[in-house]
Amino acid sequence: MKAIILVGGEGTRLRPLTLHCPKSTVPMLGHAFLEYQFAFLRKHGIRDIVLSICHQPKLLRAAFGTGRRFGIKLHYALESQPLGTAGAIRNAGKFIDRRETVVVLNGDILTDINLTRMATVHRGQRSVLTIGLTWVEDPSAYGLVQTSRAGRVSCFLEKPSPGEGQTHWINSGVYIFDSAVFDRIPEGKNYSSERQLFPELLSAGQRVWSFPGRDYWMDIGTPAKYLQAHLDILEDRMFMLPIGSTGKKNSRLYMGKRCRFHPTVEVSAPGVFGDDCVAAAEARIGEFAILGQRVKIGPHAVIQRSVIWDKVHIGEGAKLNGCVIGAACQIGRFATVRPGSVLGQGTIIPDYSVV
Repeated sequence: MKAIILVGGEGTRLRPLTLHCPKSTVPMLGHAFLEYQFAFLRKHGIRDIVLSICHQPKLLRAAFGTGRRFGIKLHYALESQPLGTAGAIRNAGKFIDRRETVVVLNGDILTDINLTRMATVHRGQRSVLTIGLTWVEDPSAYGLVQTSRAGRVSCFLEKPSPGEGQTHWINSGVYIFDSAVFDRIPEGKNYSSERQLFPELLSAGQRVWSFPGRDYWMDIGTPAKYLQAHLDILEDRMFMLPIGSTGKKNSRLYMGKRCRFHPTVEVSAPGVFGDDCVAAAEARIGEFAILGQRVKIGPHAVIQRSVIWDKVHIGEGAKLNGCVIGAACQIGRFATVRPGSVLGQGTIIPDYSVV
């Protein structure tokens, strides 16, 4: 099988973090997010991958190249204008043999769904499309998928109003296509999978199947979900790619190269620290602190449950909790950054400020 990853969006829900980089390249524990999807596909034997791109294509090509260093082969299908989810799939189809079965992933999904088992169900049911489902408490922000008891899809309902839906099983953004479906998608036109292609397949009597699973699933498209995904990985709810290790068994601390922490610094696990991080005397780095490279932490500063990108300077006595800090930010002396705060690249927080 080959795979198509839909990475054409502008990442508007993740702003201001995505103002200077594509969503697929935002860092997650020392790796670009898309590397997790590469690892997921490799885990299931898929190494030939097409990236469907529209926004900032040069940055994506620079970040991932041919894919060789990730153990995969990458192709790039560029959209000259946004084509919608189905239109993007059709555009990427030029790299797909029409006899092949194709895995399609939304580019903002972190999951460990059993793709191998899903492919077995797809073949066994002779379906033209199999949709991975995941269970959520509040389905109102997602696309509901209603099925028969056997698992055949009977109805789609996109982002229902409260009380409108009768299921908590939602479209997970993981699909397996019979590539013959590509011919049903208009070429060069903006066309939606969820609102047009999928309902039309049902109307035509095509076999569309579901694959419900309770495996890990997270849409990292908002800052809150992006932060939560980091915490989930460090709590072993999801496989991870550590940036390094302290060498201490079960320490759950991952330390990059050339880090210099003063002997009085308090560090709590779990945590991840990139290369060349520096922490001054009496700083406290609490659990679930994720630091990028070249982060400098002043004396008596306190950090916990936060994701901090590269080259951030944190002043003396500053307090950061439950926040996401973009690259090259400067946090002033005794400033406070409260839970839910998100700072874009290069933000400067003056001394004694509260954000």
